[in-house]
Amino acid sequence: MLIPLGTTRSRRRSPALTYAITATCVAAFIVQNATGQSTVGLPDWWPYALHGNGFRWYQLFTSTLLHGGLLHLGFNLLVLLALGPNVEDKLGHFKFLLLYLAGAAAAGGAHLTFSSNPAIGASGAIAAVAGAYLVLFPGSRIICFTIWIGYIGRLPVPAWWFIGIKIAIDILAGGFGGNTGIAHAAHLGGYALGIVGVLLGLQLRLIEREPRDLFTILRQKQRKAAIQEAIREQQQRIESTVGADAEAHLSPEARKMHDDRSTIARLVAMNELDEASAAYERFTQEHSATERGAALSTKHQLQLAEHLLKSDRPALALRAFHGFVAAYPRDRETPSASLMMGLLLARRLGKPEEARPHLEWAHKRLAGDELALADTLLAEIGPAQTEEN
Repeated sequence: MLIPLGTTRSRRRSPALTYAITATCVAAFIVQNATGQSTVGLPDWWPYALHGNGFRWYQLFTSTLLHGGLLHLGFNLLVLLALGPNVEDKLGHFKFLLLYLAGAAAAGGAHLTFSSNPAIGASGAIAAVAGAYLVLFPGSRIICFTIWIGYIGRLPVPAWWFIGIKIAIDILAGGFGGNTGIAHAAHLGGYALGIVGVLLGLQLRLIEREPRDLFTILRQKQRKAAIQEAIREQQQRIESTVGADAEAHLSPEARKMHDDRSTIARLVAMNELDEASAAYERFTQEHSATERGAALSTKHQLQLAEHLLKSDRPALALRAFHGFVAAYPRDRETPSASLMMGLLLARRLGKPEEARPHLEWAHKRLAGDELALADTLLAEIGPAQTEEN
């Protein structure tokens, strides 16, 4: 048995809202147990519980103030008081209140979707707080009072393990249809709201990121995988063009080009496209964009070229598209890249005659909107000039 008492994480401000929610639940429990029964034999508070039949929107929130007994109330509030202060400290009072209320609504909606039984309790809303804690502080520890074989006392438990076990129990206990007397689907709805909502907040920078929150950890893993993929692709290109053992025999100039290109590829893989653009500009000042071995992988070369186009750097974008066409003449994206070269030359760089051969070559291989654009550009350029002698 693990009863949460607090966490190892410090905080900067008083968790006033967590205390206010706790006090409200206690006051509501006192009022709930002081009420009598209506004429139909049901408690006076019954209309405020969550019902599948006779549902009212406010029940999503009033049901969180009702509890089935002192143990039900006590355990819910212990979890809230253990995890809530750190989450409130991180989010601020207003965002914490939104999280709690949204968690209550999500939990109630999940319960009504999978069960017609009435439900009471704050556990769904508190599950949203726990889900948020899992995302924000997965590496922290939750201090629990535990009774285990031969041991009674306080035990620090990893947050990801404690909350993960709670989620697993709700899933395994039949959260979507089980009849255990516990609203497991409501718990899962709350967890989902807390996890997804906070991940989205971190993604949109509505919540300040930390080096060890779950979003940053996942992003770092994604970047690491992207970098490894970029390195593999570059190595495969070298092996396919000049042999598997070529890198060991590269000249100093060729090795420098390889290293510079690998740096650009890593920056693109990490989505650091402005830095990659600056590095590519320096690279093309030393090497021709169409030189053998100068291009990145197909995906990264196109990604960089498209970023340069959107960044309003037409001359450098032209080099990047030209590098792609030269390195991958048979790729399915090559006609589109040639079209972009023609567009840049004709409309952005004032060189329509240089655009013509690229557009004419691409015109034979395009379809749909791209073909229409090629037709328009060729019409703008006009017929080829002929010389008389």
